[in-house]
Amino acid sequence: MSEQTIQLLHLLKEGKTCNEICSILGLSNKQLFNNLTNLKNKGFLVKTKYYANGIISYQNAKTVNAINHVQSQRNLNIITSREETEFKSLLISDLHFGNRLERLDLLDKAFEYCINNGIHIIFCCGDLIDGTLLQENQNIKDTYMQIEHFVKHYPFDKNILTFGVAGNHDISALRDNGQNIVEILKNYRHDIIIGSYNNTIVNIKNDKILLYHNIIGGKIILPDAPIILHGHPHKYGIDIQEESTLQILVPSLSDINHSLPTAVEMNLQFKKGYIELVYLKQIFFESKNYILSEIKYDLLKNRNVPIRSIDNEEAMKVEHLLENSKEYEKEKELFILKKKKLN
Repeated sequence: MSEQTIQLLHLLKEGKTCNEICSILGLSNKQLFNNLTNLKNKGFLVKTKYYANGIISYQNAKTVNAINHVQSQRNLNIITSREETEFKSLLISDLHFGNRLERLDLLDKAFEYCINNGIHIIFCCGDLIDGTLLQENQNIKDTYMQIEHFVKHYPFDKNILTFGVAGNHDISALRDNGQNIVEILKNYRHDIIIGSYNNTIVNIKNDKILLYHNIIGGKIILPDAPIILHGHPHKYGIDIQEESTLQILVPSLSDINHSLPTAVEMNLQFKKGYIELVYLKQIFFESKNYILSEIKYDLLKNRNVPIRSIDNEEAMKVEHLLENSKEYEKEKELFILKKKKLN
């Protein structure tokens, strides 16, 4: 076993973050992902935690519960700080990598928008690749090459995480060619977390967000989630059910179906760990960013929620959140002051 591998195992034992490990070992994030895949092939499993500030932390999986956590990702957790009552994210869907009408330029602009607006979480509602369903419109027909294209060219920022669900075009690669994009991303893009096909539940504080994409033979599961994000229709739409469940049709960020390729910024405000207010902005990325619509919803006034301690919270890992930015030292000082007050 190499000296670097031994050091990596030691850092995993300490529960270091992805960015901390990369800094200590002089690796890029993608190099670290590859090294962790090599460890996995040697039987070392790693438990992963995802934070609302885009940070990933790792820890050795040494118990049955930890191993089950690693092997099942249908339910995902986003960890927030105890003080955090607001949460910003960007909603995208139906990217169709491998189709002639893919828009990688818009994805780059979406990431640039996130960086400039302090957004660290992206929700992607399926059809990452084009699969085997629209071959007459494809510039990449082989599904493994489509997945490789996605792994290589989906944008990367060390403080942005993408949570997603796999859709009908993604599952076509599995059904027709036995290629599982969910498993491939687990190995080579830890910043892209796809819970499952058809449905993925994301837990944040005491609440849930359901990501859904229609597949043949599948159906929507209906947990007690106040927000349901739908991929597949390629258009933007909003529906309120019983004034307590917000269903959002997330538009495609591609030119397929002649829809206007847009994304949606979703800002949440929490009260006692539950989603109270939802602010939505539909954004068209061009030479400048155009806000096409804005709307606000109150999801708590008609919900009966139990009063309990808040889940999925802990002291936020901020050491690398604003690294190399003008605000980093200021944020670090505030973090130290808050930590002293808590102690």
